[in-house]
Amino acid sequence: MFKSGKGVALGGLLLLLGSMASAGNNSPEPHWDIKALPFIFSSEDWGVAIGGAGLVKGLLQPQMSLFGMAIGSNNDSTVGFLGLYNVMVPGFDQLRMDFSVYQASQTDARIFLPGNPQTGSNDSSLDSAIRDGLRDERYQIDFKYTLPIGAGKDGALAAMAKTHRGYESGTEWNPMTTGITTLTLRPFYLSQRLDQFHPAEADHSAGVVVTVEYDTRNSASLPTRGSNSSFTYTWDWGNSDRPSWSTVEFEYSKFFNLGSNGLMQQQVLGLNAWVADTPTWNKTEVVNGQSILRRPPWYAGITLGGWDKLRGFSTERFSGRSALSYSLEYRVMPHWQPLDELPVIGSFYDIPWWQWTLFVDLGRVADDFNLQTLHQDMKASVGGGIRFQIEGLTVRTEMAAGSEERFLRIFVNQPF
Repeated sequence: MFKSGKGVALGGLLLLLGSMASAGNNSPEPHWDIKALPFIFSSEDWGVAIGGAGLVKGLLQPQMSLFGMAIGSNNDSTVGFLGLYNVMVPGFDQLRMDFSVYQASQTDARIFLPGNPQTGSNDSSLDSAIRDGLRDERYQIDFKYTLPIGAGKDGALAAMAKTHRGYESGTEWNPMTTGITTLTLRPFYLSQRLDQFHPAEADHSAGVVVTVEYDTRNSASLPTRGSNSSFTYTWDWGNSDRPSWSTVEFEYSKFFNLGSNGLMQQQVLGLNAWVADTPTWNKTEVVNGQSILRRPPWYAGITLGGWDKLRGFSTERFSGRSALSYSLEYRVMPHWQPLDELPVIGSFYDIPWWQWTLFVDLGRVADDFNLQTLHQDMKASVGGGIRFQIEGLTVRTEMAAGSEERFLRIFVNQPF
């Protein structure tokens, strides 16, 4: 993905801002709601960049959203993104679909590769990073089937409305009676090509991601209780030019309501744990007459660092066969909320709440799957930030620091 350099990356992390469109428009009648946002930012990889993003809610269907973004910089780097979200097929109430296309070209990207040299291993140095031009393409379709059980029995749109507006999800962990269970099938094509350096791994990947998620949170954007569990299996089927490979991931988040006081109307403790492995790592396959290890290419495998996990390190800073990470967040919502009274911004945008956060992350990667190894010599990062909802979207601004760098990031959606 888009790798921001040390320092400020305002707007630079809008790469996946298309996910903001998933909130949709749940009004009963079609109604176009159009928003646009110009931005400017500076980073080590991009220099000075300007761009713009636009969102159309209620396109063709009340819940459908179209999002587009384009960025250009003074070092000739560019990025473009287009996403269509919450597409419903008449007669299939439990199914919704998302489509997205992403293309980027960076002239001076900082890259952490596996293999030799080991720039992305747990023991690697930041100085061992490679700098090169990067051409990145990503295409995917999400088929999201909401199982007709628990809180999903009334269909995908009803379930989506519950998770975005808040609902009484129940206290028991039983998919048959409470929570929302979703099965996602994601065919994908990824391609990353470097201008000068040519890694041994294939420069493209095509396959499918299968995710089963069980969500008992009372809100997706502002949870105060409940949990979220997911199991993900990724498979690249390979071809005559590249080996097949697979990865597995399990993630669990839990939220505890700590109540209110004279200053805070809401206090929440959030916990997250994630573990991932590449079962095919040491297996071989014959490709073009040669025996090749069935490992994912550097941009598609198991990594740590970036927006959601080990946030005090660069995006995809660490990579390997397996990874483990933990995060702890203290989230509070003050009674005082001045954002909707700000000049210009408060007049044009609905900003109903803001949230202050403190967090700590732990994690490491390894070239074997061993829980004892994964709990040794773990990297750590700490940080804090302010998150707020604007037009139904959760925007987070946060500062994070690790042993190597410090980052100011702006992105969308809660990290977990």
